Amino acid sequence: MIIAMDGTTVSDLLQMDGYDAVVTYKAMKRLRLRILPPDGAVAISAPFGTPEHVIEQFVDQHHGWILRTRTAVRLRSPRPQRLDTGGRVRLWGAWTELVVEDASRAYARHTDGRVHILCPDGDEDAARRALDALHRRELEPALKRLLEEWQPRVGRRAAGIRMRRMTSRWGSCNTATAVITFNTALAKFPPEALEFVVVHELVHLLERGHGPVFKAHMSRLLPDWQARRMLLREGP
Repeated sequence: MIIAMDGTTVSDLLQMDGYDAVVTYKAMKRLRLRILPPDGAVAISAPFGTPEHVIEQFVDQHHGWILRTRTAVRLRSPRPQRLDTGGRVRLWGAWTELVVEDASRAYARHTDGRVHILCPDGDEDAARRALDALHRRELEPALKRLLEEWQPRVGRRAAGIRMRRMTSRWGSCNTATAVITFNTALAKFPPEALEFVVVHELVHLLERGHGPVFKAHMSRLLPDWQARRMLLREGP
């Protein structure tokens, strides 16, 4: 479907699995792929006359990179993405289709492979509170299982567990009270990332700082902890 023409370029819309890509044909020698902020739009530049199946094959070859980069671009966006039907939210490391429905009370649930948010029409703040509450409900049993497994292995027990939305930390450990707080946004990331944060905060009950002793404990308990930490590199 031709969607734009300016005499020197022609743009087309290519529908791929899970996203659309805008293809712009130009006087150039090779295909080029870009992910554009703030929404992670997929933009492809192609030489005039390139067959559509060649472009589709090119996109398929870069499918994993496209998904990773779209995620990173969206997370770096200076404004939060709107919560609208047809959009996506992340849950346990996977992008999940979003359905927003009008209702008098704000609530979110994960069912049938989709996240449903019920809220008063147009109330973005209520929708985000409902989504945060969903993250909290998802996180609570996962934390319980991990703490039951890891507290005996670390040799320390938390005196209390809290969950709240934090803007700059994935977790925090008050070594004086042994109370550990976890960021509810961890429910957006793979379970392996949550396990890293659980072990990280429990190890602080052994060692307050992040020096060689702390790192030695982490490497003994969770040898791939540095790779798991990279799963959280985009930030809360």
